Amino acid sequence: MTTPISRRTAFRGLGIAGLAAAAGLLAAKEANAASDLVVIDQIGTGPWDGENCGPTSAVIALVAAGKAPEHYVSGTKGAAVGGNATAVKNMRVACGLSPEGDASAKSVDYWGAFLKDLEKGIREYDGTATHSQYEEGVDAAASGSVVILHVHHGTLIDEEADYGHFVVAQGKDSDGNILVSDPGRAQTIGITGYSRDHLLEAQRADATIVS
Repeated sequence: MTTPISRRTAFRGLGIAGLAAAAGLLAAKEANAASDLVVIDQIGTGPWDGENCGPTSAVIALVAAGKAPEHYVSGTKGAAVGGNATAVKNMRVACGLSPEGDASAKSVDYWGAFLKDLEKGIREYDGTATHSQYEEGVDAAASGSVVILHVHHGTLIDEEADYGHFVVAQGKDSDGNILVSDPGRAQTIGITGYSRDHLLEAQRADATIVS
């Protein structure tokens, strides 16, 4: 299992070198996307950015569900490293991961977040968060619902990344693959499609359907 430091380094590893390629990839993916997903990078969102996949996914999910939280920044500016730092920091507080008024501190004694934390934060923004079994969540995403999936990141992206991770799925691309926005690879993968079977193989825990 990776340590918090090595995990954070892993998120940064594909950064600058892949920016130009990522821009073209995102344009191509978005052109074929039947989805309202957006790209938000968890890196640059404060001292806990290495573990902010959960709050970042909650912001992505709310935006895709048509309930963009206050301070959300759209477009290429918002997709840049740190482009939505304020929205993600505020979501940390809403999720109960950081105390009110101090997103640089932690309110919990564990690494990352649980789906129940993200569900709390989403409800604080008047969203609906329905806990579901993972396979149910994958199928809901394929049908157009906005879904936060708790995945094993290495299995999802075919890298040696041995940790749990949150991503947001909704809709399908022109090839019938389920579209996923990955806050941990925002600058290199962004939004891409995976087959249903591959997403099922990448299961770490459950899912949350957001509306």
